[in-house]
Amino acid sequence: MRSSSCLLLLLLALPSSAAPQTPTVPHAAESVEVSIVNVDAVVVDKQGHRVQGLRRDDFDIFENGIRQPITNFAEYSSTPAKQSEVAGVKAAAAAPVPPPPQRRSIILFVERFQLPSFRSDPVFDALKKLLHESVRPGDRVMVVSWNRGIVGMRQDFTDDLAKVDKALDALALRTKTINRDPMDDLHQELEAIAAFEGESAGYTKFGFQGSNPLGASNLPFFAEQTARMSAKVALLDERQKVETLKALMRSAASVEGKKVLLLATHRLSMYAGAEGLFMAGTNTVPAEFRNEFDARPMIRSLVETANANGFTIYPIYAEGLDSSSMPSANDRSLNPIGAGFDYLVLNNETPMLEYVAKETGGATAWGSADVTNLLPRIGDDIESYYSLAYRATPGRIAPRKVEVRVKDPKLSVRSRRQYVPKNDVVRMEDRVIGALFGNVPESSFQFLVTSEAPKRDSAKNYLIPVTVQIPISALTPLRGEGKTYNGAFSVYMAWGSMVGGVSETHHDTQQFSLNEADLERAKKGHFTYTISVASLTPSLHVAFGVYDEVSRDYAVRLVDLEAPAAQ
Repeated sequence: MRSSSCLLLLLLALPSSAAPQTPTVPHAAESVEVSIVNVDAVVVDKQGHRVQGLRRDDFDIFENGIRQPITNFAEYSSTPAKQSEVAGVKAAAAAPVPPPPQRRSIILFVERFQLPSFRSDPVFDALKKLLHESVRPGDRVMVVSWNRGIVGMRQDFTDDLAKVDKALDALALRTKTINRDPMDDLHQELEAIAAFEGESAGYTKFGFQGSNPLGASNLPFFAEQTARMSAKVALLDERQKVETLKALMRSAASVEGKKVLLLATHRLSMYAGAEGLFMAGTNTVPAEFRNEFDARPMIRSLVETANANGFTIYPIYAEGLDSSSMPSANDRSLNPIGAGFDYLVLNNETPMLEYVAKETGGATAWGSADVTNLLPRIGDDIESYYSLAYRATPGRIAPRKVEVRVKDPKLSVRSRRQYVPKNDVVRMEDRVIGALFGNVPESSFQFLVTSEAPKRDSAKNYLIPVTVQIPISALTPLRGEGKTYNGAFSVYMAWGSMVGGVSETHHDTQQFSLNEADLERAKKGHFTYTISVASLTPSLHVAFGVYDEVSRDYAVRLVDLEAPAAQ
């Protein structure tokens, strides 16, 4: 999305020739909340067996190398620890009362990949088994698919495992279907998503209410993907995918309990598009290519988002060796590819999988057999773990290193390695993103959003003029010098679309000044903020937020912007 023509108009205020100087007002980004940091930890012995029955005093926790007092401690387990020697230490005579189980939120994100039935079926069977053994009434499971820029909400958050099974069965069938025509493959993806939305009582999520977005947008984006199949397209796809993953996690920022992202990926590359080089016959990635298509910074941002929102990520690469490309006999005759190609691709994928898992406290596996074996261990992670908490030290907004240690040298611990504090700007962005997924927070006031008939630019994008009207009476101006009142507000926006996933969050802060004599009259009017939204698709699911920088009150609402073709 591109935005332009941002304009703030003050109705019933002074003429522009008499506009006052830019006032100084409090800004939310300068405020940092002191937070309680929760860290989940899995402890195992040298044989890899899980250790239960440890106490608060068995742990140390460090932030940026400085030991922190543990303020809260709990052990969660499906089976109580035995009253015997635990890790070589006798358990206390009276075990503490176990805490009530935490609510689980599990996002299952499945990127389009292909495997034969004998390799695909065990993976999906193990996924369903994991969920059936781990999900309790009141827990939440979401199933999302990704295919070359198309995001499919296959199942909204639910604890109905029959619905989850249905979504996974549909993805499993697609996994076993080899389609040589990328455009036809995308059409099938859209039809499958539309089928789910059609069964949801008319409720759509990033959908087009029956229209075909590929035909409506004249295929500029996908035609380019199909024609080029280059590193630039791979980098764009990886960036969109990562932004969508980040948005999914941020949408659950306010949700308490255990949060897991199970990421079945086809490409989470260190260097986006390097497989194109390997396909051409080279086994090296030139420095120039590495510099231009280095995806590591975006992967680091994925890790930071997971740690900021309490998500543990389990990335799996089910294709593994000798399955990443599945070329036809004709393809091989034109460009013979041996096992070396698969190893090169694997070596471009696994470092990122391992990094993401390690930094967020998860685990990873590649190849269908190892993935199938990993999934029960993920179930153990969900069921049995220690929860520790400490009070974050005040300081600037920057990622901080977190380390959990067990005092017994015979034991090892796995936990997330980072804490990312949030300011009011980030929290407001979280609220706007959450609204895209149906988590619209309670607002302190109301504002109006209207749109005009869209136009098409020279690139055939849809340009949709949008107007946001904020009542002045909802804002809190402060008395300034002389007889003026100063204030400021910010307008936030993010969009979600079946094509392209979820955008980054944009916001713009506007300051204002009112003369004391005009204050009461101005409160009967509103500020008008206009923006032109440019989209490749005829419809957008857009969330807007308005934040009062003085009072810190906010309002959020969800709007569907549609071009006539979609309507």
